Amino acid sequence: MGAGSRGLGWPILLVCFFLSGVAGLVYQVAWTRQFALVFGSSELAVAAVLAAFLGGLGLGAVCAAYLSPRVSRPVLLYAFLELAVAVSALAVPWAIRLSEGLYVGLFGMKEVLPPSGGAAITLFNLATAFAILAVPTACMGATLPLLARFAVRRRSEIGSATGLLYAVNTAGAVLGAPLAAFVLLPGAGLTRTVLVAVGLNLLAFAASLVVAQSVRQPK
Repeated sequence: MGAGSRGLGWPILLVCFFLSGVAGLVYQVAWTRQFALVFGSSELAVAAVLAAFLGGLGLGAVCAAYLSPRVSRPVLLYAFLELAVAVSALAVPWAIRLSEGLYVGLFGMKEVLPPSGGAAITLFNLATAFAILAVPTACMGATLPLLARFAVRRRSEIGSATGLLYAVNTAGAVLGAPLAAFVLLPGAGLTRTVLVAVGLNLLAFAASLVVAQSVRQPK
């Protein structure tokens, strides 16, 4: 079954998923920088954010794969997941600042902390990263199974349709990482970098919401 049989909304959804991939890696790079300000070690920040990011993606994908057969309008739910990513991402900097106060209260001023920290500090960093990033990353992880629910109409299409979605999203991620590291962060700073990613999610939300009003529902 080709793209045309899924309607003209299919190419639009692919563009949305590409933008979502760009936004995801922009978030990851920006959040790593923000967490480094709290954790006091860029290596630990990278490890904690990466673990939390991948863990959230996996959790969201598992939940969505379980629930997607029961979803009658997967494109509509996908649209609102993009909105949920944008809204929850706006709350991440506030949550990181809150965790900094908790960090200082538990362990004292960061300036006197050795770079490697200890077991308690490492556990705090990991738990904080997972707690703060759980919602946005789980919503990101849930998007692929939902779009696959729309795209796959026959068993024979599972590999091709899902593979295309994954490739498009990965291509966006490949663009998002250097865009954040070498263009947005140096030129716009942390706050505006996050806002660019939020804008991409909102664009994906608006476009997929329009598509959701016109697509046929999967059988």
